[in-house]
Amino acid sequence: MKQTLKNLVLVTLGSFIAASGFNTMFLDNHIASGGMIGLSVVFKQLFGLSPSFVLMFSNIPLLLMCYFLLGKSVFIKTIFGSLMYPFAIRLTADLPTLTNNPLLAAIFGGVVVGFGLGLVFRGNSSTGGTGIITQILHKYTPLSLGAAVIIIDGISVLMGLITFSPDQVMYSTLALIVISYIISQMEIGFNTSKTVMIISENNTAIQTHITTVTDRGVTIIPIQGGYSTVQKTMLMTTISSYEFPALQKHILAIDETAFIVVMPASQVFGRGFSMTKHYLREEDILLPM
Repeated sequence: MKQTLKNLVLVTLGSFIAASGFNTMFLDNHIASGGMIGLSVVFKQLFGLSPSFVLMFSNIPLLLMCYFLLGKSVFIKTIFGSLMYPFAIRLTADLPTLTNNPLLAAIFGGVVVGFGLGLVFRGNSSTGGTGIITQILHKYTPLSLGAAVIIIDGISVLMGLITFSPDQVMYSTLALIVISYIISQMEIGFNTSKTVMIISENNTAIQTHITTVTDRGVTIIPIQGGYSTVQKTMLMTTISSYEFPALQKHILAIDETAFIVVMPASQVFGRGFSMTKHYLREEDILLPM
């Protein structure tokens, strides 16, 4: 019950944030940033239809398709967001346009709308629309989800050529890229970490520094040189990005010939990150064979 309430709050808040970005920066600048929300900009220009009406009306057949083709569970997750978003757009319709510069509108509007939609997705829902068509294509065709998104949103953006200039379509494409980036970053987290693998003749000193000074756990992995066939050990640790420069400096101070491999770790869960640290547990170390 608590999680359900949290999800409803996230979807509601996200819908109003995204709707505010749409009405204050996209609508009057004719930025059709993909999906049904982009098509609603086109329909308003062509027929004078309210974007909230277009979204609400189009969601009815799409939700029916969702129920019969994607299943009841997906339908339940989608229905609240798909109804709340048009409602939020209607309530925020009288907000003033913040900028008449289409480039600024595409960038900053994309940030606001992307953040709002990211909250909706965090609430385990969606705003419906062409997202439903994307899921159907992914399920019933060989297309990957990413390819389906590109095709559907690409068609939506290109339909802007019916009423808007090529410049406006390019601004719409830029807005779509910004929205996608913000949503992606909200899903994986802005504070990325790094996984560092170290091979050195002074592993003991480096391990001691990591566990005592950097205050991070270390995994000791047995390895064998592919050319020399010499048995060695490799240290592996995961740290926050801001911790890496200091760690690199100390590793090279201990052994300037140390071999270091750094890989981005976009999501890290467990002790020291999403859980409270526990120190010096033998089962946390993989000893050499």
